[in-house]
Amino acid sequence: MKIGDRIGLFGGSFDPIHTGHLILAQTALDYANLDKVYFIPTAVPPHKKTRKLTAIEHRLKMVELAVADNDGFEISLLEKKKEPSFTFESVLHFSSLGYDRAGIHLLVGSDSLGEMASWRGPETIFRKATILAMKRPGHEIPSGVPREAAIIVMTAGANSISSSSIRDMVSKGRSVRYLVPRPVEEYIRANSLYAASE
Repeated sequence: MKIGDRIGLFGGSFDPIHTGHLILAQTALDYANLDKVYFIPTAVPPHKKTRKLTAIEHRLKMVELAVADNDGFEISLLEKKKEPSFTFESVLHFSSLGYDRAGIHLLVGSDSLGEMASWRGPETIFRKATILAMKRPGHEIPSGVPREAAIIVMTAGANSISSSSIRDMVSKGRSVRYLVPRPVEEYIRANSLYAASE
């Protein structure tokens, strides 16, 4: 880390990671002049208790394959743990490394921005990080965000690709070419992930 570095934090289940995630991360790099985007796969997301996630080892490997050819992308294992991970904890971790609010950029969709008040420790997130919100198709930037929050809204790179639709397509035997990077597509096939028999 260098003084003045600007980083993006991109958390999620990444089940699987797809080109929409990569487009968002690359757009953030360019739009906010970031030095690095950290992908932070979450082993136990607190908000996804109703669906059984693919093993974190598989999800981490897919992220590793997806970001391997981009020097601006890196993987963080911060949320690879057995108990639920909370965004404010990850923000605090990077803050403790010396990054200030101008240096930490939390990547979220505009739909998530409206939910942040119900997250654990939202005041910490707004105080310690700049929010880099992607305005997704069909979602408006919500009201109710704290006045003192630092919000950057991106409209470039918006897309509607979703992990759930990819899982559904794979389970039906349909091609997901171009929706996920080729190495990820091959990994899904080789490990029989998202097969209908699951």
